[in-house]
Amino acid sequence: MSGLIRFLGSVTGAQYGNIAFWLPAVFAGFCAIAAFAWGMLVAGPWVGLVGAVYATSIPAYYFRTRLSYYDTDVVTLFFPLLISVLLARWVSLGIRDSWLPKKTKEVEFKPTVWGYCLPVVAGALTSYGSLWHANVLTFGQLSIFVAFGLTLFCGTQKSRPDLLRGLILFLVSSLAGLFGVAAALLLILIFTLPSVKDHKLYRNLYVLLAFFVAIAALNGMGQTLVSTILIKISSYLKPVSDVASTVSGPQYPGITQSVIEAQNVSFDILFSNLTGSEVLGWFGFATFFFALFMRPLLVFLLPFVAVTFASVYMGGRFSMFGGIVLGIGLSFVIYWLINQFIINKKQKMFLGLVQSVVIIAILFSNLYTMYIQAPPTPIMGPAHVKALIESGKNMPKDSTVWTWWDWGYATMYYAGVNSFANGGNHYGTVLFPLSFAYATPSFLQSNQVIKFSAVNGNNPAAVWGKMSGKEVQELVQSFGSVRYEFPNTAKQYIVVSWENIRLAYWILYYGSWNVRTAIGVHPNVLAINSAFDFNYEEGLFTTKGDSPLKVSSYDFLKSNQRLTRAFSRSVGPHLLFNEAISQGFLVDSFAYSSMLIRLLLDDPTSPDIANYFKITYEGYPSVRVYEVI
Repeated sequence: MSGLIRFLGSVTGAQYGNIAFWLPAVFAGFCAIAAFAWGMLVAGPWVGLVGAVYATSIPAYYFRTRLSYYDTDVVTLFFPLLISVLLARWVSLGIRDSWLPKKTKEVEFKPTVWGYCLPVVAGALTSYGSLWHANVLTFGQLSIFVAFGLTLFCGTQKSRPDLLRGLILFLVSSLAGLFGVAAALLLILIFTLPSVKDHKLYRNLYVLLAFFVAIAALNGMGQTLVSTILIKISSYLKPVSDVASTVSGPQYPGITQSVIEAQNVSFDILFSNLTGSEVLGWFGFATFFFALFMRPLLVFLLPFVAVTFASVYMGGRFSMFGGIVLGIGLSFVIYWLINQFIINKKQKMFLGLVQSVVIIAILFSNLYTMYIQAPPTPIMGPAHVKALIESGKNMPKDSTVWTWWDWGYATMYYAGVNSFANGGNHYGTVLFPLSFAYATPSFLQSNQVIKFSAVNGNNPAAVWGKMSGKEVQELVQSFGSVRYEFPNTAKQYIVVSWENIRLAYWILYYGSWNVRTAIGVHPNVLAINSAFDFNYEEGLFTTKGDSPLKVSSYDFLKSNQRLTRAFSRSVGPHLLFNEAISQGFLVDSFAYSSMLIRLLLDDPTSPDIANYFKITYEGYPSVRVYEVI
């Protein structure tokens, strides 16, 4: 993804951020073209139009590919659609158009050099797409087995050998990058040589089956596909911890449980993510299965159905695969009815146009209000951005910034230096030390876990992997009481922001993680979403309709002032209210005493902080940047 940005930047001279801002819309257009091709393949342009609109306009896809959302979601639907439609086109040339045999003329299929290029291009896209996201390779492998099944089940005695040769070309071109593509092109030349075509084994189905199975087996495709799918399912079932490196080794927290788009969703939310209407959603899936019965090629899209329904357990982001299925299903049924009862070609064309417009209008009648009311959602606030830009000017280029992984890539972009964690580097081995630095109430402990990580190449897990979980836990705890002498390393910085308080439920859970027992503690952090009254003398917090709540302390924060007071006899929560943005939280003592809040709110010149952290950017109460000293 960064390579594409760099290339476009060198060609156009545009800023990288500006390019990334617009690219999601471009990729959505590519995705629409691939979806349109699917509709064209099974029924024609009007079904293609509905498929394209539904594939790219359902909320689950739209909200993840809006302007500025330059993430892997821009390709996780595009590549599977394109790969599957190319393979489906290849298979369609040599199979019957029904699941059941018909007493009709044998399918005439004599592939040319250009015809053989179809599976080669599909294979090359699978190989290239895997550079963007590993799931593309998984989907490509799944698609080739679907194509293999269709070839055997719906192919004919004459067409199966030719189809299998194409599938062999796909295997070769998808599994070895440029070398595989070159080998596949060489095979095309061999397949089309007259001397080879005249050989008695050229059309021997069993020989070709043996080649197909051998290539797949040598690359471990079957085993790899199954294990990859199982691992993916396991991760999205949100395990509490990752597997330890040894039996007694440290157990690290699992990241998926905290990722918003990986959270379980109800069927109501699932269909809201699809069409905004449960009735339309269920009807769309029902019509798709009718279309599947009529068009065997649509079996390529069955994985899209499975993944869509898996979102109930594996996270709402997977529902983005359902749009193409619903669009083609809904439009195909009406298309089929028109062709059954209308003979006149002009009437068919007119009614085809009308049905596509009506089906699209139904979708947007459900979604219009949602889309109109959806506000732009920047990655981070202006104060946070300004802090990174200004701080980055004075940071050596070999520095590392400790910030929560959600802000990792943005931090690298605005500050111009590396971040300890980011969207591609946030496994449990990274989350644990990162969040520990924010969760501990000890300035010394936070300081030393960062230094220890820096000394070990910002990969402390490489050292901890050689230790038992108990030893790692004892070492980390000792950072709060024993002063270690660490050699000098590149400078380390830590960013604390008001935005992190909203994420404290997970940051502090990971930070309290015990790598021996695989247990963490969630803090109590409650956002204040309604108007409230507050008695400053008594420390009583009251919202309409609720009884007064006695707080342990309050902090009312202005740009240059902190109005604070503690109530020693209270065991209630702590009230934090940022008057600059009119946003507040009620937090427990675990959160209130953590570095996440203390480094943000306490006096940075006090000895407690100044002995371990040197403030380099003051953006109180929104954001601060410290150098670890």
